[in-house]
This record gives sequence, C-alpha cells and structure tokens, in this order.
Amino acid sequence: MDTRFWGPSGWRLLHSITFGYIPRTDKKAVRDMFEMLPFVLPCKFCRASLSEYMEKDPLEPALASRDSLTRWLWRIHNEVNAKLRSQKLNVVPDPSFEKVASLYKDILSSGCSQTDFPGWDFLFSIAELHPLSKSAKASVAIPGGPPCEDLKTREEKNRWNCLSPEERLPLYRRFWTSLGNTLPFPEWRKSWHKNAAGYSLNSRKAVIRWLWKLRCRMESHLNLLNRCKYSSLCKTLKTHRSGCTKSIKARTCRKKRNKEL
Repeated sequence: MDTRFWGPSGWRLLHSITFGYIPRTDKKAVRDMFEMLPFVLPCKFCRASLSEYMEKDPLEPALASRDSLTRWLWRIHNEVNAKLRSQKLNVVPDPSFEKVASLYKDILSSGCSQTDFPGWDFLFSIAELHPLSKSAKASVAIPGGPPCEDLKTREEKNRWNCLSPEERLPLYRRFWTSLGNTLPFPEWRKSWHKNAAGYSLNSRKAVIRWLWKLRCRMESHLNLLNRCKYSSLCKTLKTHRSGCTKSIKARTCRKKRNKEL
C-alpha cells in the first residue's frame, strides 16, 4: 500500500494514542499494539525499518509514563523521516517535540476533535494487506538478507520479510485485539467495544467488512464527521495498492506516479 495514503493517517492516530496514554490503565494494551505494529504495517520496508528502530530504541522503558512514550514515538517518527530523506524524498524538517506536544494536547483537549477519527485510512490499509491475502502471499523477501530458512526469531524474519502468512496471522490478530483499549478518548473506546462484537479476522474480505461495519456504527454512535461510502472505500484501497510486495528492486512502498506533461 502506498505510504503516502496511509502514513499521515497512521501517524495522527498513533501520536494521539501516546498523548492520551495513562500507564496505570493502558500499559498492557498499548504495549501489545506497539509490539505488533512492526508485523502488521502495510509495507514490507516499513515493517523492516520499524523493527530496526524499535530494537535500537526499545518500547518498554518508554511505557513508564506519558511523557516518555510521546517522546519515544516522536523519535521513531524522526527516524522514519531521516530514512525518507536518505531516499531523496521530500520531507519537511522535523518539528521540535514541544511543537508536536502542543499540537496533540490541543487536539485531545478539544471536544470537537472527538468527532474526527484520524486512523481509518491507516486501519483499512492494514486490513487490505491481510496476511492471507493474495498480495501478502505473493510477497517476496527483501534482497540482501540471509536465506529465510537461516532466520530463527520472528523479529529476524520480519526484518527481511521472511515471515510466512501463517506466522504473521496470530500477530495480526493480536494487533486488532489490543487496538480498542489504546484509543485516546474514552468515548471512542466504549463505542469500539460496543460495536466491534462478532468479528472475524480470518480473511482480508472478512476484516474489511467487519471494520467497515464498525466504522459505520461508530460514526452513528459518535456523530463522526469523516464519513465515506463503502464503494468509495474499496475504490480508494485499490487505487493505492503499490505492488511493492512482489518487487525485488523497490526500496519503498510509494506508488510510482505518472510524470505530468
């Protein structure tokens, strides 16, 4: 999936989660969600990079407080930006932590913010690249690594895109199971749990249908503003497929765009 489609949505949701974090009640769910994140991102290069960044800058110490967790994700975000710059991609200068903190504190303190759920593009992209989907099954290892059969841990396999669909599926399920308890507003958590019952995570089609029904119910329950039609969603997801899963030459999951005349 094209990172320009789901990346901004994902960052807004993840930063909001960290600035709403309460260690006493949220630590287990937030730990589970972030630990699973490197295994579910809808881009094999992003999964590999996040695995590397989280090895260098571990999550566990950051879970001690809201301040440490927000600063941890800010550092991770800056690492991603540095990687994009190394690929000669246009990235704005890294904002100071104080600027990021001011932005998200304002968002979380504004009642109007609760009507704009920021993560749908991100979450539907994860749903689209289900471990048992055709795209995921056709995914090839990242070039330059050791033979997949020589890799022992799931982290090593993830770094080189060598996890099998069957190995990735339990991690995918764990991500979705933990997500509801990480959301930054109590109203969102309550609505998520109220409306998420009866889901199946066994296939791409099932997850997209479940997530769509959940979105519609949350929109009605919370009067959310950022609505769309199911047909538009499916068209959008198809439009932003990048094809990077099968590429042995690509360095990014950004979809190539035709040059303008």
